[in-house]
Amino acid sequence: MPIKESDISIVIPTYKYRDKIGRAVRSALASGAGEIIVVDDCGKDGTIEMLSEFSDSRLIVHENERNLGLWENHLNALGMATKPWIKFIQADDYLLVDGLAAYAAAAETGVSVVWAVPTVIDDATGKKWFFHFLREPIRVCSRTMQDICLSSGWILGSPSHMMLRSDVIERDSSAWRTGVSADVIVGSIAAARGDVVLLPAGPLAQGAHPLQDAKTQGALLGLKRSVRTIAFLRNRDEEGLRRFANHWAILNVSGMFRTTLRGLISRDVPTFELLYQFSRLITDFTITDWRSVVRDRVEILEAMRCRRRSAMPIELDSVFQALACAKSEVTA
Repeated sequence: MPIKESDISIVIPTYKYRDKIGRAVRSALASGAGEIIVVDDCGKDGTIEMLSEFSDSRLIVHENERNLGLWENHLNALGMATKPWIKFIQADDYLLVDGLAAYAAAAETGVSVVWAVPTVIDDATGKKWFFHFLREPIRVCSRTMQDICLSSGWILGSPSHMMLRSDVIERDSSAWRTGVSADVIVGSIAAARGDVVLLPAGPLAQGAHPLQDAKTQGALLGLKRSVRTIAFLRNRDEEGLRRFANHWAILNVSGMFRTTLRGLISRDVPTFELLYQFSRLITDFTITDWRSVVRDRVEILEAMRCRRRSAMPIELDSVFQALACAKSEVTA
């Protein structure tokens, strides 16, 4: 049975986004969310003063006494939410008309994550595009969700793209720190704790601009985040996460190598540190890990083929059908 919009806490962490967060808050207030929590990470840019102009009993605005960091602020804001479902919205993203209702309608019993294809909109030009395409909603189990990500990259995106059941969200502070990809860690753990519903575009808009974290993190931080994220997931007890992390490492090794090479050429970070981080990617594999990868070689090769032949936007319907066909051939 679907949930009500009032069962959802909208959580908006922000830092120095005064010129964008008003749009996110207005979209949240236009929904039927039970509460809307905005936490300013000590930005001191006038965000708090600007938000004081909104008058809605559901809106809770908090300013941190000190700067915590991107993901640390997400965890801090999460701790203030009281509803059974959590809808993060990054300060530069926003809900579209009836967007929260679409998320709520898909949150049935047994579902831990609801994700929607984001409509990417350039803040400067208004140009729209999509990284994924989906014709109709799909509900998948955790193993299938892992296989789709191995085929198509980290499609669950940032916490802003997902709605998460509160009791499946990882609360360990080590999963929410600047030195990891918290979106991958938190999303994959939540997806391993229940089914995932994938929705077509319509509920959410993702603002595109030059100051986004992924565009400014630098070679060394990007590499460290990848390596630490994979190491974190390898040590989890949830079904299939170690397998997912191992395959994720292999599928992304070429991209990480390019990141390392760019860092070495630019010489903006220590050579030893880059090489050390890259070497950890493979040397952390155990014999059991390698045996598992070899045993699953058919599926991983299919995943790699999907990634090579997929055009943008990636058609998730086709990927889902191709993987289902490959799996049936392997088990036959």
